[in-house]
Amino acid sequence: MTDSPSEPRVRTSRQRSEQIVRLIKKMIGRGSLVSEIKTAIAGEFQLSRRSVERYITRARSEMLNEVEQSLEHHRADSLYFYRSVIDSPKATERDRLRARERIDRLLGLDTKAVPRKKAWLRKLTPEVIRNMSREELESTRQRVIREREQSQGEYY
Repeated sequence: MTDSPSEPRVRTSRQRSEQIVRLIKKMIGRGSLVSEIKTAIAGEFQLSRRSVERYITRARSEMLNEVEQSLEHHRADSLYFYRSVIDSPKATERDRLRARERIDRLLGLDTKAVPRKKAWLRKLTPEVIRNMSREELESTRQRVIREREQSQGEYY
């Protein structure tokens, strides 16, 4: 094992450190590979690749903190944005309609209406069916089959 004289550790100033982190955030945002980031930052700021890894970790955690908002806060921001689209005089009718749809979705009002059973079908109780003659029962059965085929996908 050889003992090479190690160079004294040089502290990076806070400004320079923040500059490096900002640059790394931009590079991550552009989709640069980690190896490209390490090479570029190490070359430009005369840092070891290991030091650049620490800056990358810091940049990622800062980016994560910026993105992580509470769900309610994010929902409120979205609601205000869509509200501003609706209120904007420059917005087209299509934009306003889409904004209303998004607001409905945010508030949970976008559920599809569940079709109701037909009135005559709701009146078919087991007691009514038991009291039917064979002819009435067969005609009711045929009517149910016919309507079921016509309204495919509807709730029965």
